[in-house]
Amino acid sequence: MPLYISDARKCAQQMVRESLVEILAATYRAPSLEEMISILKRDFDHSFDEFMARRKIMKSHLDWSEEQIEAEIEMQKRRFENELGVNLRVAALNTIEEIEKLITNLNNAIKKWKIENL
Repeated sequence: MPLYISDARKCAQQMVRESLVEILAATYRAPSLEEMISILKRDFDHSFDEFMARRKIMKSHLDWSEEQIEAEIEMQKRRFENELGVNLRVAALNTIEEIEKLITNLNNAIKKWKIENL
């Protein structure tokens, strides 16, 4: 369920690749936290699997009524959405940090190349 560091790195690498021309021209602007959250929501599917939740509940609580199962699913769904919100924020911060690291590394590699080859 959580957005992992690997998701943040993958997203950052893709964004740097797509923005390479702007980065090289020093016109690139890293996305804001809100923009990054929106990008992560769009690009990574971390949705609640109601079918699997229902199966687990039904296996664990054989004597529960359909109403009890539905109530538990709704509670798990709300918990999932709250955790996803927190995870999106953390992943967005990690992605922005990763973008900044990649840009710094790219600029350092370009400086080194210029020193060696020009």
